[in-house]
Amino acid sequence: MQSMKLTRQSPFTAQQMFELICDVDKYDSFIPYCTAARVRERSDTQMLADLAIGYKFLRETYTSRIEMAEAPLTVTVKQAKGPFRHLFNQWQFVDKLEGGCEVHFELQFEFNVPLLRRVLQPMMGKVVERFVAAFEDRAREIYTQN
Repeated sequence: MQSMKLTRQSPFTAQQMFELICDVDKYDSFIPYCTAARVRERSDTQMLADLAIGYKFLRETYTSRIEMAEAPLTVTVKQAKGPFRHLFNQWQFVDKLEGGCEVHFELQFEFNVPLLRRVLQPMMGKVVERFVAAFEDRAREIYTQN
């Protein structure tokens, strides 16, 4: 199983970043390799969503259960169905006294499909960096006044 953790400083509030991460229906418009996103079920505290991912000749769709908590602002993703043997992803947002927030990102995964393990697993560090950067870029696009 592969595991990654990142901590970033964001100029945006914890609430803004939380809302951005929870806007799953728009993922395919700004996240690299995400070709489709659809929320199937939604409540105040959780979602069931389908994400389609494409890279070169590889195409996979997976369903994840997304839990949203308010104290602290946390989004936790677990696979419900798809190409992972194990998937755990968590975002946590903590406001800072001087403004902005601290973003904690954790990802644990193991592909169930041998081809995905061979092709994608070695490049996942770079993929995660691009993924997190895409959220940062999206936050600047939405929340920065021009």
